Amino acid sequence: MNQLSKTKRQIWISMNFLSLVAIIVFYYASKYFAEPLVFLVGGAISAIVLIISFIKVYAQTGLWKMVHSGKHNLDERQMEVVMNALRYSYVIFAISVLILIYGFTLFVKGPIHVLVAGGFLYFAHILPAAIIGFRENEI
Repeated sequence: MNQLSKTKRQIWISMNFLSLVAIIVFYYASKYFAEPLVFLVGGAISAIVLIISFIKVYAQTGLWKMVHSGKHNLDERQMEVVMNALRYSYVIFAISVLILIYGFTLFVKGPIHVLVAGGFLYFAHILPAAIIGFRENEI
C-alpha cells in the first residue's frame, strides 16, 4: 500500500471531486453552447484526471478496500473510523440528493440526466473513503 500524507490525500480527493463536477459542467456547457467538442475535450481531460486521482488516492492507499471490505477484515479502530465515515456520508449524500432533485425541479424543469445520476452513484461510493482520507492522520 502506498501511503500519502494527509495534505496530499486531501489534494487528490479534491481533484477527484472537482474532476467529477467538471465532467458534468462540460456536459451542460456543451448543451448550452450547442458545441459537442466542449464536452468531448473537457470531459475527456476531466475523466482522465478523475481516473488518475481515483487510483492515486483510493486504490493505492487502500481507502477503497477499507470502506468496501467486510467488518471481519478490519480491526476495532478501523471499524469505528469506517462507521463514522458512513454515518457522515449518509447525511451529506441525502442532503446533496435532495438539493439536486429540488434544484432540477425548480430551475432546470427537466429530468436529471443519466450522467448526473451516474456521477451521484460514484459520489456515494467514494464519499466514505473521502471522509476518512480527509479526517484521519493515518490510514
